[in-house]
Amino acid sequence: MKKMIIASLVAASCLWGEAGAAPYGEQETGAAVDLSLAESVQMALDTDESIGASEDGRDAAKWQLSSARRGAGPSISWSSQAMRIGGRNYKEAKDKREKYGDQVNAMNNTFSNSWAFTIPIYTGGQREGQIDSARYQLNQADLDLENTRQQVRYRAAEAYANLLHRENLQRIAEEAVDMGNTQLKLISDQYSEGMVAKADVLMMEVRLANYRQNLSSAKGAVNVARSTLASVVGLPQDSVVSPTDIFTYEPYPRDLPACEDYALAHRPDGLSADYAVKAAQAQQDAAKAGYRPRVTGTAGQNISSNIPFRSERSNGWEAGISVNWSVFDNGVTSANVKRAGALVEQAKKSAARTQKTIRLETRTAYIQMKTAEENIHAAAAAVKQAEESYMIAQVRYEEGVDILLSVTDAQEKLTQARSNYSTALYQYNLYRATLEKAMGVPVGFDAALYAEAERKGAAANSALQAAAVKDSPVKEKNDTEKVLDAGAVGQEFAGK
Repeated sequence: MKKMIIASLVAASCLWGEAGAAPYGEQETGAAVDLSLAESVQMALDTDESIGASEDGRDAAKWQLSSARRGAGPSISWSSQAMRIGGRNYKEAKDKREKYGDQVNAMNNTFSNSWAFTIPIYTGGQREGQIDSARYQLNQADLDLENTRQQVRYRAAEAYANLLHRENLQRIAEEAVDMGNTQLKLISDQYSEGMVAKADVLMMEVRLANYRQNLSSAKGAVNVARSTLASVVGLPQDSVVSPTDIFTYEPYPRDLPACEDYALAHRPDGLSADYAVKAAQAQQDAAKAGYRPRVTGTAGQNISSNIPFRSERSNGWEAGISVNWSVFDNGVTSANVKRAGALVEQAKKSAARTQKTIRLETRTAYIQMKTAEENIHAAAAAVKQAEESYMIAQVRYEEGVDILLSVTDAQEKLTQARSNYSTALYQYNLYRATLEKAMGVPVGFDAALYAEAERKGAAANSALQAAAVKDSPVKEKNDTEKVLDAGAVGQEFAGK
């Protein structure tokens, strides 16, 4: 029998194979599809639109950085004018040209062209601040993309676990109906022999009707869960998805402090908030450039004529350095710097709030997982006791030493105990997946290693390569279109 831990997402990612290349969106309507957890996660990562949107955001941030860097280089501009002219200023020259038959050069038109070459030499820190801000925003975009992947992975695991749970509850409801049918047949036979009253038959028929109603509700919940999983993984919503994995229980190997420390160091949204602070600080440095002079190197040429691109009327050039210093701007720079400072403080407070949220989410998921773990043991013992109680009640009723109510109560308690055990197992696996989402267990790259590489001076693409998860199915779209491949990280939290 196949075993799996719903939350062991990193371990499951190592098992992903060639199924990811299949055109999932081309599945036939209403087709039957068998899926493992690993296949479901992979399909969700391949087809979820939010990942594509985050990749587009990353591309936008990359080109924003390119624009800021290229703005520090030279630029060349050309300006041209073609004008129809007339009036007293040109009349004498025009008459002379017409008198001597120079119709081509008659003073009817004028053309001018100018070329300018400029290069910023000193911007007071504005250009450097803009480049740093754009670079940190690209780092943010990388971390936001990884955070989106982790959210998609969790949604796929959650939908898969929910379908498993609903199918388990349906089986329990079917068992209740089967037990009710068996009991009704026994009672009916006894009634035919005059051994029990008609009231026992009616009571059992009412109970059986309730069991069938519960089964109908359970089947409806399965259909909803099946459609939800199909939608999450990118299949038509009427696909008949069947999970091939099952719930199991394995104790979680880490304590709460270790989980919290890992989360604070690895959560992509937490590190993204830190980069938001750095980007705001860089913008503040750029705003302070208004206090300083700007030095620009320039060179240019101007020509004009009555014929395009000729220079009979004028021809001149100039080259040198220009200095521009706003000695008094009525407090505009001061206001911009204060505004940028307020945005820095806002980003800092947001980052601090994110850290609190990360710690709370991790602690909450851990406590819920441990509570479900305790419930698993209690529910397993209750199932054994309920099974024994039901067998005893059934035998006592058949021997005529007990009433039907004792049997039906024992049966309902057995059904409830089985349902409680299934729910506890489901909750344990789901909260374990929730915990690993709260901790930031990586999908494409380890956020902590990425931040460390960036602090050491690595560009965004190099940091991605340094932090990539080994055997990850995720392919990063960088300038060289290389598949990321680096050492596996977070494996100790994979639930192995």
